[in-house]
Amino acid sequence: MLPHERKQSLLELQHENAELKLEYERISSMLANYMGRPLPGDAFNSKDASRRGHENGSTTFKVDSVMGNINVGDQELVYQMKAHPEIENSLVAQLASNAMDELIKLLSMDEPLWIKSPGDDQYILDRSSYDNIISRSVGFRYPKSRIESSKDSGVVVMNARSLVDLCLDPDKWLDFFPTVVSEARILRIIEAGLLGNRSGSLQLIYEQMHVLSPLVQAREFYVLRYCQQIEMGTWVIADVSCDYIGGHSHISPTCCWKHPSGFMIQELSNGLTKVSCIEHVEIDDQFEVHAIYEDLVKSALGFGAKRWVMALQRACERYTYMVEAGRPGRELRGGWRSVITLACRMVKSYCSIFTFLGTAEFRQSSEMTDSRVHIVARKNTCPGQPRGIVISAASSFWVPAPHERVLKYLSDHIMRSQWDVLCFGNPVREVMHIPTGSHSANRISVLQPQNPCENIMIFQESMMEQLGSLIVYTPIDTSSMRLVATGVGSTNIPILASGFAVTTDGPDQRAGASTSTSIAGPCGSLLTVAFQILACSSLSTDNVRSDCILNVEGFVSRAVRVIKSAFDFST
Repeated sequence: MLPHERKQSLLELQHENAELKLEYERISSMLANYMGRPLPGDAFNSKDASRRGHENGSTTFKVDSVMGNINVGDQELVYQMKAHPEIENSLVAQLASNAMDELIKLLSMDEPLWIKSPGDDQYILDRSSYDNIISRSVGFRYPKSRIESSKDSGVVVMNARSLVDLCLDPDKWLDFFPTVVSEARILRIIEAGLLGNRSGSLQLIYEQMHVLSPLVQAREFYVLRYCQQIEMGTWVIADVSCDYIGGHSHISPTCCWKHPSGFMIQELSNGLTKVSCIEHVEIDDQFEVHAIYEDLVKSALGFGAKRWVMALQRACERYTYMVEAGRPGRELRGGWRSVITLACRMVKSYCSIFTFLGTAEFRQSSEMTDSRVHIVARKNTCPGQPRGIVISAASSFWVPAPHERVLKYLSDHIMRSQWDVLCFGNPVREVMHIPTGSHSANRISVLQPQNPCENIMIFQESMMEQLGSLIVYTPIDTSSMRLVATGVGSTNIPILASGFAVTTDGPDQRAGASTSTSIAGPCGSLLTVAFQILACSSLSTDNVRSDCILNVEGFVSRAVRVIKSAFDFST
């Protein structure tokens, strides 16, 4: 290279270095506004940056020791993040690492960090201890926020590695937790993790959690899910909310923010696993909670750690019993898999009603009865369900009885004809059943209405755990049910599920005193009735007849009246 060419090249490098330094300082200043501190001074090295820029055709920044929220409202910052993915990757890795460190610290400590909440045995964070022990570079997200924190643990019948895989697979996650999770999907796999144990896996996930009621708004989260094996047989899976990553701008006003939360999964003997769970979320105070659900939600029983652990224990027990039902010599023999597949699909269909109640094109509510009935019509093209316009209706109300007693009433074969139109006024008999748990209430059943003129059976699953109960059912013609029971696949059988979700009304059920201004009283339950019917096979809501809407509303209203009368409760 000639001397004048070397001089020109040096001048160009110096000019590029100056521009890169200015760009870095601008990005650092913007990040400092959101993270509480600027990037460290050694994050930029002009000589190295220029050399890598010429060698690789790109500019590389080193970013470490950063933590916080990136506000996607600043378009300049978003642009810079898109232009320099190295910055984003470093920020994401540090955010996930810091969340993991905080979660491990929260899991390993008890008092004074964790204290028992007044009125029940739940552990919640002591805010002053938390502020002293956990160093945070930024404050809480919302100016007026409510903090929900909880910690719980339990033993489940599943090996630890299978449980780790479950946590990192959205499809399995949805199948295992349909009563808790209404939607889950991976937006981006940042790190796949090690083969075999998944340690180091880092994903960006969208997750929506719900309570089975039209009166409780679903919670949406965009979280980084980070998995680390911290010792032999022990994994920690940490979730933390984030605003922006990989071109995804999440600006939906969800009013929910997840601080470091997640699971510790510890392998025990004989296929058992200990699971410890922490949920730590911040809720904008504008996120309203209906009066009758106030105790349940604000006590963290609705969305907290105890609900996760209880749901996981029930799901694992259900899976274990279902596998046992397929062993040689059992009643169903080859048909057990088809029956179980149908039951899982039915429960997911029922739980999806509450997602549709919030997103359907046509929506209305009726107050013709003493309990409001929420009604939606939607275009249904979901696989495994009848194609056309489906009308769903649901109503939630308080019952002055524990959920176990409510479930017992709803499971009564003689009393069923009072609220179930499929019975045509007649009792039902149980043709067959598969146990799905140690308690007799946990079972899949095939019921036959005592009406020989009708070629119909009722396929049903009921389940019960500490925080609540569930009964889900669907009509199915006799010939199809027989085919399923003999092992013919059930995926082509269209079903629309209806049923009842019963939950405890909050910690007051165990403490004997209400903790809020909720109208629910001690020893009560919150009961949701939800029905679905196919209005027409067309996909146009213009073809929905008013009598179809009135019919499904009538089914719900009748069930509400009958149940309230059965428990001597009419207000």
